[in-house]
Formats: sequence, structure tokens, C-alpha cells
Amino acid sequence: MNKKDIVHYNMDELVSHNADINIIWGERSNGKSYQVKHKRAIINYLETGNRFMYVRRLREEVTAEKVEQYFKDVDIEKLSNGKYNCITVYRRAIFLSKLMDDGKVHRGEKVGYCIALSTEQNYAGGSFLDVTDIIFEEFMSRSTYLYHEPDKLMNLYATVDRKRHTTKLWMIGNTISRVCPFS
Repeated sequence: MNKKDIVHYNMDELVSHNADINIIWGERSNGKSYQVKHKRAIINYLETGNRFMYVRRLREEVTAEKVEQYFKDVDIEKLSNGKYNCITVYRRAIFLSKLMDDGKVHRGEKVGYCIALSTEQNYAGGSFLDVTDIIFEEFMSRSTYLYHEPDKLMNLYATVDRKRHTTKLWMIGNTISRVCPFS
């Protein structure tokens, strides 16, 4: 396949519908995650100060190392005009940070949170009034789903939104599954 034949996903049309819940699925490596993490996470924070929540199904999927790897393709340095150059995670919070020449990292502004959907009940009393976007990656699984997973996701959504009607949920997936509880 020629590089010119590759069509990359653009979420602008979907955003124009202003839906609270947005489901995006399709072939691998066409830019779904790239668009969402750029436009609804990092750029949205830099332009508005609104934070996001990055959600994965299981606790082992939201380690600092894995979340930082998820954002590696975001050109933080360019987007922040050189102020920051990477993303770091500390205590389940996501930060714009600066990796210095000596290898030290200086944490900057908190831009979001990362949580495992399996632990959503732990956040039921929490306040996330600064969050306007929830990004649920890999909502379609090749292996397993949580017991009552759609209920857990909607409970998390309600915890974050608190009837403000300001929170957008972005569900991103690659695998098409006949047993997906969201279909």
C-alpha cells in the first residue's frame, strides 16, 4: 500500500455533532487515538485549561510507564512552544513536563488523570470539575470485559460530569467483537 492511499482519521466532523458520548472504532493505525489525545486532551488543555481523564479497563494498563508511552507521539514541545517536551505521570495525575539535558524531569502543569475502569467505585466521591473529556481507550477487547462494564463506565461518567452536561466521553477501539457489551 502506498502512503498516499492511507486515510487518516479526522474527528472534526464528529465533534461538530456535540454528542456527550462518542464511539470511534475502525482499523488500526489510522489516527483515532492520535486525534483524540491531541485535540481533546493536550490542545484542549493548552487552549482552555480544561483537563481530561484517560481510562483503560485494568489497573496494569494505567501504570506511569504505559500512560507516558501512550503520549509519546504527541509533540509536546511544539504544542507548548518549547515550555515542555514530554508527559509524565505521578500519583495517577498526568503532567506536562520538561526532560532536562541532565536526565532530570521537572513536572509542570497537571493536564489530566489516569484511572482503571476496574477501580471506578474508588472515585465515586471524588471531584473532577476540571475534567471536560474522558478518553476510554480500547473499549473493544480481544480478551475480556469487566463484570457490568457499561454500568461502571456510566457510573464513572456520572461521577465526573455531576449533571453539569459539560463532559464528553470518547470511546476508542480497534477490534470488532460480537460479544462487546457496548454494542
